[in-house]
Amino acid sequence: MKKLKVIELFAGVGGFRLGLEDTDNFEVVWSNQFEPSTKMQHASKVYEARFGSNNHRNQDISEVPTEEILDADILVGGFPCQDYSVATTLHNSKGLIGKKGVLWWSI
Repeated sequence: MKKLKVIELFAGVGGFRLGLEDTDNFEVVWSNQFEPSTKMQHASKVYEARFGSNNHRNQDISEVPTEEILDADILVGGFPCQDYSVATTLHNSKGLIGKKGVLWWSI
Protein backbone atom coordinates (compact mmCIF):
# COMPACT_ATOMS: atom_id res chain seq x y z
CA MET A 1 0.00 0.00 0.00
CA LYS A 2 1.26 3.48 -0.92
CA LYS A 3 1.87 5.80 2.03
CA LEU A 4 -0.08 9.06 2.06
CA LYS A 5 2.15 12.14 2.05
CA VAL A 6 1.58 14.57 4.93
CA ILE A 7 2.46 18.20 5.63
CA GLU A 8 2.69 18.96 9.34
CA LEU A 9 2.22 22.61 10.35
CA PHE A 10 2.65 24.00 13.86
CA ALA A 11 4.46 20.73 14.42
CA GLY A 12 5.67 21.30 17.97
CA VAL A 13 7.95 18.38 18.79
CA GLY A 14 6.22 16.08 16.29
CA GLY A 15 3.15 14.63 18.00
CA PHE A 16 1.09 14.30 14.82
CA ARG A 17 4.06 12.78 13.04
CA LEU A 18 4.65 10.17 15.71
CA GLY A 19 1.03 9.09 15.65
CA LEU A 20 0.68 9.06 11.86
CA GLU A 21 3.97 7.38 11.03
CA ASP A 22 3.41 4.77 13.73
CA THR A 23 0.55 3.41 11.60
CA ASP A 24 2.98 2.90 8.69
CA ASN A 25 0.39 4.42 6.31
CA PHE A 26 1.71 8.00 6.30
CA GLU A 27 4.94 9.80 5.50
CA VAL A 28 5.57 13.40 6.62
CA VAL A 29 7.20 15.10 3.63
CA TRP A 30 7.34 18.69 4.92
CA SER A 31 7.01 20.27 8.36
CA ASN A 32 7.09 23.68 10.01
CA GLN A 33 7.51 24.81 13.61
CA PHE A 34 8.11 28.41 14.63
CA GLU A 35 7.46 30.13 17.94
CA PRO A 36 7.17 33.88 17.23
CA SER A 37 7.47 35.05 20.81
CA THR A 38 10.70 33.27 21.77
CA LYS A 39 14.31 33.79 20.76
CA MET A 40 15.24 30.14 21.25
CA GLN A 41 13.24 27.70 19.12
CA HIS A 42 13.25 24.72 21.51
CA ALA A 43 10.37 22.78 19.94
CA SER A 44 11.86 23.09 16.45
CA LYS A 45 15.26 21.95 17.71
CA VAL A 46 13.67 18.93 19.40
CA TYR A 47 11.79 18.15 16.18
CA GLU A 48 14.99 18.32 14.13
CA ALA A 49 16.91 16.19 16.63
CA ARG A 50 14.20 13.52 16.46
CA PHE A 51 13.36 13.57 12.72
CA GLY A 52 16.17 15.51 11.03
CA SER A 53 16.13 18.92 9.39
CA ASN A 54 15.39 17.76 5.83
CA ASN A 55 12.19 19.49 4.61
CA HIS A 56 11.61 21.09 8.04
CA ARG A 57 11.30 24.87 8.30
CA ASN A 58 11.75 26.97 11.40
CA GLN A 59 10.16 30.09 9.94
CA ASP A 60 6.92 32.03 10.31
CA ILE A 61 4.53 30.00 8.13
CA SER A 62 2.98 33.17 6.73
CA GLU A 63 6.40 34.07 5.28
CA VAL A 64 7.15 30.71 3.65
CA PRO A 65 6.68 30.93 -0.12
CA THR A 66 3.96 28.47 -1.18
CA GLU A 67 6.15 27.01 -3.91
CA GLU A 68 8.65 25.85 -1.26
CA ILE A 69 6.06 23.62 0.42
CA LEU A 70 6.00 20.12 -1.04
CA ASP A 71 2.87 18.53 -2.46
CA ALA A 72 1.02 16.19 -0.12
CA ASP A 73 -2.21 14.26 0.32
CA ILE A 74 -3.01 15.45 3.85
CA LEU A 75 -2.39 18.63 5.83
CA VAL A 76 -2.33 18.48 9.63
CA GLY A 77 -1.69 21.25 12.13
CA GLY A 78 -1.35 21.52 15.88
CA PHE A 79 -2.62 25.07 16.15
CA PRO A 80 -1.18 27.18 18.96
CA CYS A 81 -3.90 27.32 21.59
CA GLN A 82 -2.58 29.90 24.05
CA ASP A 83 -4.97 32.61 22.86
CA TYR A 84 -7.98 30.27 23.21
CA SER A 85 -7.00 28.15 26.18
CA VAL A 86 -9.19 27.94 29.28
CA ALA A 87 -5.93 27.71 31.22
CA THR A 88 -5.67 31.50 31.04
CA THR A 89 -7.99 34.07 32.54
CA LEU A 90 -10.76 35.55 30.42
CA HIS A 91 -9.05 38.92 30.81
CA ASN A 92 -5.81 37.55 29.28
CA SER A 93 -7.48 35.48 26.55
CA LYS A 94 -6.85 37.10 23.15
CA GLY A 95 -8.79 34.79 20.80
CA LEU A 96 -8.68 35.85 17.15
CA ILE A 97 -6.81 39.07 17.90
CA GLY A 98 -3.93 37.36 19.72
CA LYS A 99 -0.51 36.93 18.13
CA LYS A 100 -0.97 33.15 18.03
CA GLY A 101 -4.73 33.19 17.63
CA VAL A 102 -4.49 34.27 14.01
CA LEU A 103 -1.99 31.63 12.85
CA TRP A 104 -4.62 29.20 11.63
CA TRP A 105 -5.43 31.69 8.84
CA SER A 106 -2.07 30.76 7.30
CA ILE A 107 -3.45 27.38 6.29
